[in-house]
Amino acid sequence: MNVENTTTTQPLILLSGDNTRSALLLQHALVEEGFGVELAPGYSDLEAQWGQRRYPMVLLEVSGPQGVEDAVDAALRLKRRDPGQFVGYLADPALHTSGLAGDAIFPRVSRQLAKALKRYFDQ
Repeated sequence: MNVENTTTTQPLILLSGDNTRSALLLQHALVEEGFGVELAPGYSDLEAQWGQRRYPMVLLEVSGPQGVEDAVDAALRLKRRDPGQFVGYLADPALHTSGLAGDAIFPRVSRQLAKALKRYFDQ
C-alpha cells in the first residue's frame, strides 16, 4: 500500500499502525501535505518492508491502550537492528505517559501531525 508524493522535499516516512484503516487515512493526509509516506499495514509487516529500504523516519500509530505493547515491541525490534533509526509514535495525549519508548511522540490528528512533522524536519 504505497502512496508516494514524488514532489515532496521531506524525507520518506514509513508508517505502520495497529489499525490499518486509520493508518491509511493518516498516510493519505500526510501525502496531501507534501510528505512521502509508505505504509506497512500492520506492525507484523513493518520489519519486512523496513528491511527492503531504509527510511529516515518510522512512525507507529497507536490507536489506543491495547496497541502500546505491540508498538513498543515493534520499535525495539527496529532499534536492535539499527540503533540510529528514528522511531516515533502517533498517539493521543492520554497515551503519552503509557510507556511509549521511542524518539518522539506526535499527535494522531492529521493537521496537527503535519505541522509537527514540518517543525521537526525544519530543525
